[in-house]
Amino acid sequence: MGLFVNLTPRLLENTVQGDPAYRAQEVLISSSKLVAATQAATEYDISQNQSLIAFSLMYGLGGALGSIIFPPYSEAFGRKPILIFAALLLPLSCMITGLVPSIVGVYIGRFIMGATISIPSTINVGSLEDMWEPATQGHAIYAWVLSAGLGAALGPIYGTYVTSVLGWRWLYHIGSIVSACILVVLLLGISETRPSKLLGDHLIAIQPCAGTLKLRTQTADDHVPDFHTFCQSAIIQPAKIFFQEPIILTMATLSAIAFSLLFLFTESLDIVFKPYGFSQTSYSLAFIAYAIGMIFGIPVRLVEFFHLKKRAETKELEPEDKIIGFVTGAPALAAGLWLMAWTTPPLVHGIDWVVPMIGLAGAGFAANEIEYALGNYLADTYTVYASSAFAAYSTLRALLSGIFPLFADRMYNGLGSNVAGSILAGVATLWLISPYVFMKYGKTLREKGKFAKFSLETDPNPQALDVLGRQDC
Repeated sequence: MGLFVNLTPRLLENTVQGDPAYRAQEVLISSSKLVAATQAATEYDISQNQSLIAFSLMYGLGGALGSIIFPPYSEAFGRKPILIFAALLLPLSCMITGLVPSIVGVYIGRFIMGATISIPSTINVGSLEDMWEPATQGHAIYAWVLSAGLGAALGPIYGTYVTSVLGWRWLYHIGSIVSACILVVLLLGISETRPSKLLGDHLIAIQPCAGTLKLRTQTADDHVPDFHTFCQSAIIQPAKIFFQEPIILTMATLSAIAFSLLFLFTESLDIVFKPYGFSQTSYSLAFIAYAIGMIFGIPVRLVEFFHLKKRAETKELEPEDKIIGFVTGAPALAAGLWLMAWTTPPLVHGIDWVVPMIGLAGAGFAANEIEYALGNYLADTYTVYASSAFAAYSTLRALLSGIFPLFADRMYNGLGSNVAGSILAGVATLWLISPYVFMKYGKTLREKGKFAKFSLETDPNPQALDVLGRQDC
């Protein structure tokens, strides 16, 4: 005879997960290392494009593969083991890249690094959903997104100056040391948040109290997925969610583009600001404007908080009420890119360099706002499918982040900053109507979506047997 047991909220108390500082450090490492490509190209006697393939594309491919492979295993074995696994691999990948005296080491190290950093990128939305109630979930997601964005924005500054003073290999030596220290912190302080894993461990502890009554969970995800299950959960399901849910397709694509522009800027801002007298190192300070733009999202969050609080007094909040970041971010991205495109040489002269910096700040603001809106929407709407939906987005983002730097130099040098910037701004402009369409028709579209509909119909608070308090029999 057996008894099925469900999770109670008390089992999730006092868990520690999704540390914003850890996430910021990881993304800083990833974005800072890209600036090493030029110096490494000289050392290895290869072209700049070949070096970018090693430093950028391999990182993106690793991130895309990691976004596919690791989420199913976090569902099976919990968040903690897979995050510790990532923390173990990160210093190793830095050591391989920095110590192996061959471009092959860069290929291998950067690929592993991309796969490693994809782990928290993909599963932490699920962790935040595990830990936080819907009413406060958005605050946690925003802190996580902002920390990652600031880390990515400041990475090129750190990387440029360290490379110019110590050489590109020291980026990886420092990265391996810092990553190893963070590993120690995680080993001492990280807690499990996956509900099914917590419940399974708890049932093992109290099974002696149940005698011959076999306690079991209603979920059977605590085993290694077979190949069919892996393909279904890691590839087919995320792809279906991405292509069959129009809001996810639109928001995720724009968010991936907005985020990946940062990596394109690492290879193009020196071209944009060179006419103003910026050196090969000082141009990286332009990323401060990008970071400031992200911080300007904080007042928007405060306005959103009071707006939603007031709105909740008269009606039940819908997920579409929380995509204000998409509504503000989409026009900010287009406006920022147009401003950058037509306030800089070679076709425009006499405008101070501060003006295109304002456009760059708009791009930073937009990248953070759109990703926050996407993460919040996924957590609210797709519940049990949130990790799959975010895995699809993470895969696209990783690929674009790896590809964009490859054509940045040719695009900006070949077409000029004005035309190249106009192409990017034109692409962003195509998305301007979508936020307002989703605000008006989003609920209808969501209710027609297969995955969103199933999540809506799934009872989030099933009747549960509270097994706490019985540990002492």
